[in-house]
Amino acid sequence: MRLLDFSARLIEPEAIKAAGYGGVIGYFSESRPGANFGAKPLTRDYCDKLRSAGLEIVSNYQYGKGDTSDWKGGYAAGVRHAEIALRLHREAGGPEGRPIYAPVDSNPSLLEWNAQIAPFLRGWASVLGLDLTGVYCNSRCIDWALEDGVATWFWQHNWSGDPSINGDHPAAHLHQIEIDKRRIGGVAVDVNTALKPDYGQWAAASTESIGVPMKPEFDELDQTGISPNCHPRDGVQPKWFLLHTQEGNGSAQSLAGYLQNPSSGVSYHYTVDNDGVVVDVVDTDLASWSVLDANPRAINLCFAGSRAAWGPTQWVENMGRAIDIAAYLAVQDCRKYGIPPRVINADQLGRGESGIADHWAVTAGLGIGSHTDVGDGFPWERFAAAVDKYANTTLKEAVMSLADDELGKEFPSRSKYRADDEPVDTLAGYILNIDARIHEDYVEREARKGVEWAISLVRREADRGDDGAQATLTQIEGAK
Repeated sequence: MRLLDFSARLIEPEAIKAAGYGGVIGYFSESRPGANFGAKPLTRDYCDKLRSAGLEIVSNYQYGKGDTSDWKGGYAAGVRHAEIALRLHREAGGPEGRPIYAPVDSNPSLLEWNAQIAPFLRGWASVLGLDLTGVYCNSRCIDWALEDGVATWFWQHNWSGDPSINGDHPAAHLHQIEIDKRRIGGVAVDVNTALKPDYGQWAAASTESIGVPMKPEFDELDQTGISPNCHPRDGVQPKWFLLHTQEGNGSAQSLAGYLQNPSSGVSYHYTVDNDGVVVDVVDTDLASWSVLDANPRAINLCFAGSRAAWGPTQWVENMGRAIDIAAYLAVQDCRKYGIPPRVINADQLGRGESGIADHWAVTAGLGIGSHTDVGDGFPWERFAAAVDKYANTTLKEAVMSLADDELGKEFPSRSKYRADDEPVDTLAGYILNIDARIHEDYVEREARKGVEWAISLVRREADRGDDGAQATLTQIEGAK
């Protein structure tokens, strides 16, 4: 398996496949000042296209270079850069349990290794865990990393100053064998060889689900019951999960504090910010004060610190993490209230269809109010992809569904006295009937032996008109 890494511009997945490559080692880092890399970071849309084309993805990170190399900042830099890498990996749809390769794109001395690089990797591991800490480095550094126990995954490069040690290192998962010698789709590329069956590719993620990532990380604060700005739904079932903007600079907590003030006259069920804080302001079984007459039918979430005038770039930069969290919350409530976990537009909402929309859909679809949030610049494709991500069926749910289907099917009896093969009961019914017959035979057998508790039970059923119990009671009394 050969994979490309590149940063100048995005390459169409079909061009990568046509050139005979099996995947991409992608950058999940921002462009450094003065640079303008079109493939840093890889986005969710592009990663989805790669996977749809059957191409593998591996996550790596590099922000600085040369005198500004990331590792020069030691432990603190390792923490800071790993947090960014993990966030961008997740925003792009990267699964949990996959390594991210940290950059050591040089030929460092042992002094630099001990003083800066090993601490950098320890900081990286403090965020991702040692089991998911990868490093892009030369063969000599792989040896040092193994000796110090600071990394588990290795992407080897040949910047060593010694060609004799540039062969495949036995611990390496990937080996960069060529740099900037060819172009694919007009973009200069580096070529890499996968050396092990699992080299960190997304497709090898081991989870208990079918395409379902873990819950996103966020701190949820339950402050329901504080705000008086709510009322009962009066038996009306929610139909819509709606998104809103704050039109201000608040955090999830400061906005929640405002909503808890009786004089504000407004509330939402959730406030969420890009720091990963969610405040539960109003219980979703109650109606929040968010969309006037549509309140009884809606669950409402507000992005704290957001504005409807933002363009797509501002939304992603300022609310990328919050958008993913909002999608997760939306799917959970859709499941709870039987709402289809899908994005709908104003026309669909106006026709009474259920789903996930925004305040503008209520304004345009139902003619209620005048709000236009979340605005034309909201990245709906990104949000919808996140909804799909969290709405997929888990393996456990799929198996249980199949089991329920089988247990619910009716089957014919195999009794020799049956007149036809028409279905008469389900598997579950047969099992319960077997249990019933065994227990009834046991009670009646004990009653014939003269056991008082068993006779009492038989007499009870005989008094209720059961023919079998009456026959058994007649046998008992006739034997006296």
